[in-house]
Amino acid sequence: MTKKRKDRNSSGNNSDNRNKCKQTKQRGPSDDSDDCFSISEILGKASAVLFPDVNNSEHKDTVGEVFCGAENSNSMAESSREPTNKDLLDCMKAMGDKLSTMEKKLNSLDILEKKVTSFEKELNKMWVAIEDRIKCTDAKLDGLVDRIETHDVEAALMTERVSRLEKQRDDLRDDVAYLKSQSMRNNLVFTNIPEDNTSGNEPADVTESKLRQHLKEKLKLAKETAESIRFERIHRSPGHPVQGRIRNVIAKFTFFKDRELVRREWKQLAGSGCQMYEQFPPEVMDKRRRLVPKMKDARKEGKRAWIIFDTLYVDGKPVRT
Repeated sequence: MTKKRKDRNSSGNNSDNRNKCKQTKQRGPSDDSDDCFSISEILGKASAVLFPDVNNSEHKDTVGEVFCGAENSNSMAESSREPTNKDLLDCMKAMGDKLSTMEKKLNSLDILEKKVTSFEKELNKMWVAIEDRIKCTDAKLDGLVDRIETHDVEAALMTERVSRLEKQRDDLRDDVAYLKSQSMRNNLVFTNIPEDNTSGNEPADVTESKLRQHLKEKLKLAKETAESIRFERIHRSPGHPVQGRIRNVIAKFTFFKDRELVRREWKQLAGSGCQMYEQFPPEVMDKRRRLVPKMKDARKEGKRAWIIFDTLYVDGKPVRT
């Protein structure tokens, strides 16, 4: 029994020696040297030889991932053993698939880069066209600005010229009104002198005799004075005679002093229903009408006020509208 136990122990020792020998023997590819390498180092060197341009760290990670995937697919029993050549080939195949996928993505990136380059060229062309258009627009705008400035200057000149012409027109109107007034300087207008218009217009000699009679009766002029006054022309107001309507009598005196002699007697007409006033053009009459209220207000204040032509004088100072 003791001998058998020794034999068993001896056989156990032999088996241990055989296992030790087996453990020193490596499976898979090996170098000519006696040194031992790990699987990750072998895969790293292989990837470095196959893909020298790619970062070694990335390939190491890829190899590790592939190897881990291969290990996870196997059972727990197989993961404890060293990888076989088939495992290495499967790992290399998985790496090849991933590299193919990466190559496709890189090819798509190349296509995208070409498109971006083409788009950049088109964009540059558009920018050049836009800059040319902007230059043309700026040139046209500068031309328009110059024209506008020229027109502004011309408009200012025209405005000044129009203002000058308007002033000249107003001066001419005043001159014409003055000339008209001078032509009517010797005229006096008499109202409410009876008119015989039953047979049409009243004859001038009849109107003159009625006017002289009016001077004697209403203005209290002496008979010799009334008969000695010389008239250049005596006529009724323009217009067709109307039955029952009395037109004014316009008398143009030959001498201005005779006109003034008659005009100074205007107070004699108070309460008679008759009036007497100087004849002026319509534009002068409008000015005089606007000045009458001011003249009355000044007189109420105790000031001396009178109207000569188209000017109001208050205490000897002219007040024009």
